[in-house]
Amino acid sequence: MERRLAVVWTSLLAAGLILVLPPALCITTSKASPRPPRLIGCVFVNRGNITCRWEAGDTPTTSYTLLIQKKRGPEPFTTNSSLTPFTCTTPDTSCTADIGMSSVRFNFCITVTAHSHRGDISSELRCQPGRIEVMLPPVILDGVEPVSGMPLCLNVTWRRTYAVFPVSDSEIRAGVLNSQIEITAKGQLEVQVKNVTVKAYSFLVCLFRPDASYAVRLRHRYRGPQSPWSPWSNARQGRTAEDAPSAAPAFWRQVKQTDKNGWRFISLLWKPLPHFLANGRVHFYNVTCWTERAQILNDHGSCRDLHHASTSCTLLLPAEPCSCTLTASNSVGTSPEAQIWLLGASETEAPEPSSISVSPVDDHNLDVSWRAPADRSVSGFVVEWFAVREKNSSILHWEKLNSSLTTLVITEGVKPMELYAVSVKALYGERGAGKNRTIHIYTRQGVPSAGPNVGVQQISGGTVELTWSPVPVELLHGFIRSYTLCYAATNQPARNVTVPGHVHRYSLENLSPGNYDIFMQANTVVGTGAAGPIINVYIGPDEVSIVMYAVLPFVLTVLAMVLMACLAQT
Repeated sequence: MERRLAVVWTSLLAAGLILVLPPALCITTSKASPRPPRLIGCVFVNRGNITCRWEAGDTPTTSYTLLIQKKRGPEPFTTNSSLTPFTCTTPDTSCTADIGMSSVRFNFCITVTAHSHRGDISSELRCQPGRIEVMLPPVILDGVEPVSGMPLCLNVTWRRTYAVFPVSDSEIRAGVLNSQIEITAKGQLEVQVKNVTVKAYSFLVCLFRPDASYAVRLRHRYRGPQSPWSPWSNARQGRTAEDAPSAAPAFWRQVKQTDKNGWRFISLLWKPLPHFLANGRVHFYNVTCWTERAQILNDHGSCRDLHHASTSCTLLLPAEPCSCTLTASNSVGTSPEAQIWLLGASETEAPEPSSISVSPVDDHNLDVSWRAPADRSVSGFVVEWFAVREKNSSILHWEKLNSSLTTLVITEGVKPMELYAVSVKALYGERGAGKNRTIHIYTRQGVPSAGPNVGVQQISGGTVELTWSPVPVELLHGFIRSYTLCYAATNQPARNVTVPGHVHRYSLENLSPGNYDIFMQANTVVGTGAAGPIINVYIGPDEVSIVMYAVLPFVLTVLAMVLMACLAQT
């Protein structure tokens, strides 16, 4: 009896320990189920294939089997279905199953099975319409045409291959397509992709500039971002229609000459409109000038019938204040007017800008800066520059700037070792342009390529007076700092004299009789230039004798007077 009680108490104690002890101290534990692969997404190609991607589970896997089965309407999905499954096997985490000529308009059920040494484990079953993730085939772009009266638009036409494009005309009209066009402007590398609305096989795109050529491609996707974009269509070229010029040409003037009555010979200058402002091909320009009394001038000089290539014309303007306008016209319309004002010939010009500075950036660029005149309201500035010439006139370059700008980097018409005159004028609206201040500068100096032509002004005894004219500015290549005057008698070492750069006359003195070769060189900060022409000067003994004959009577007279003074004292 006692023995039975002991067994019972032992059993009860063991049961109590099991209830009290934590799970970690239990003899048996439960094991977590392995995680199956997870389907990420698929891409359906109509009458082609289905490519699916998945995330691996947490068990070592030898291979995967992708199982895709087509489902008709409400028919339940089973692995034993009578429909032929589409499968593929791979060691990777993506696989493509061939579906032959099957349409993606059906519903499809998809599973991924992971195979391992421990057994097989399958992903959760996913059933969906095939078109949810369909990648549509590329469409055919038929035309990209301009639209009359709509210079910012192109009309795009396209078509589809009915057998492989799983979207009907009614669905297209209902707006189930998401669409994009790819735009590449002619001559540019930048490619733009823009969203467009497509509900027909012809649609307008109004994203362009007038009179510009573009290459266009089109792509679609079904409904939204779950469906990947189709490949791009073929490219088609299109050019938008012209529009009237959207800005006035830059307009300026140059006063060439003023006669005694105040009439001025004027060159009117303008720059061709950039294409993005011309909005087409400019056919002609029109200039109109009138006086302060609103009298239109009938003498147009060369400013009549200005064709598209014209950038200047000349005419005579009277002494009174005048104004001129310029417009550019293309096949659609006329630009806004550009206008300049000229003071009367006797009027005082307004002040010039202050603190003008010009410095070289490199061999072909100049940096110009200035300050606006103090206490004066200006409407803009004009920077002018030209190569200084003696033999031939040079081209006047200019740039018109608004009143907020006080710097300009000159990049046009500049070369090293050429002298440039740079000036800045302030514009005062209807008061015209103010005074200008000019600075001369080289981007880079060199040595002169020629020396001065030396001439003999006079020979007197042992003195030769020489003169020379400056070297032509085209041959200087730098600012002259000094001249080197070289001379040498026959069979004698050469001697030279340095003459300041502003001097153009010099005398060689105390020269002995004989033949002398004389020439000059010009010097810049870079070095000594080429030698000028050599001249030969002969100083004969008679030249020295004449001097002696002229001096001897004077000396004898002085001696005689001194002798007479001494005798008188005694």
